[in-house]
Amino acid sequence: MKLFFFAFKHRYRYKDLNNFLYTKLYGKCLVLNLGGPFKYFIAKLFLKLKVGFAISCDARPLIENKKSGINFFIRGTNLNIPSNFINYSNNYVSIKNPFKKEKNIFQVYPVNLINSNISKKPKIIFISSINIETTIKQKNLWNKYKNIIFKDFSILDNKMFWVNCLPKKNEKEIYNFYRKFKLLLRFEIIKFLNEKFKEDLIIIGNDWQKYFSDACSSNFNYKYIKKLYKGNICIDTGSVEGSSSLYSRSNHIIESGGLIIQSKQIDSEDIWANLNNDIIFTNLNNLENLINIILKDSYFSNKLLNRIYLNFSNTKKLTEQSLNYISNNH
Repeated sequence: MKLFFFAFKHRYRYKDLNNFLYTKLYGKCLVLNLGGPFKYFIAKLFLKLKVGFAISCDARPLIENKKSGINFFIRGTNLNIPSNFINYSNNYVSIKNPFKKEKNIFQVYPVNLINSNISKKPKIIFISSINIETTIKQKNLWNKYKNIIFKDFSILDNKMFWVNCLPKKNEKEIYNFYRKFKLLLRFEIIKFLNEKFKEDLIIIGNDWQKYFSDACSSNFNYKYIKKLYKGNICIDTGSVEGSSSLYSRSNHIIESGGLIIQSKQIDSEDIWANLNNDIIFTNLNNLENLINIILKDSYFSNKLLNRIYLNFSNTKKLTEQSLNYISNNH
């Protein structure tokens, strides 16, 4: 039996790890949650005594000895790691960089899923933050290329697209444009949904209230969001930080029994397999068609929810493999 423990000081990291922290055993791996202001000191004691293998969120505490554990940056790619931590070989991230293949990915899978049914009158749920303020350069480039992007959203994950758009920019500069374009695209997607499905759409997030008067205030209560996702159509436009099918938001939707409809990610075919054509969208027309089918056909929707549930029936085993990967990779 291998012992792993999560170390983080602030409780807000609980929601990023979803059901993962509430499951103790993954095959021969025992996982302890030592997060929060009190357990955090137990984690530091374990590190000092060299007990178990630590997964330190955001490098707090910083783990310098790679045999003791990893520094896990759960909210982004390698480009989100702070400059003062960047040189540690035991840094891991959860979201894939679309322009550069990374070895140090700690994949967190959805676990303990709810096998739910579609609601009698399903709503379209979208929860996120938004910031569409741009620099003049960002605005001009967006206006120049937005029609190309609207034809196939996944072009934003194509390195050659950015090389052609920004030939003289370095990796960090391109990444800033990438993040902003993903936010601008997110806004356009929700604006489109509001025009097409206004009566069925629920938007949650304080930022959205600037643009849509009926948007609801932010609510970070985990149980509230779980209840909202269950049996409803849950839109996931992907992380603005990179391109991964499974990350905090999508895992929460899946674990809650929500019917996820997700924009195409670089690993969509690997993660979703034969579900790809039924839940993945690449443009606005594609998205509208998927939602219309789900709204009109409850039998199909329930079958789709069951297929999503079955798709992740083996995630405890996959999680064991993820844990072994980070502990044996040093």
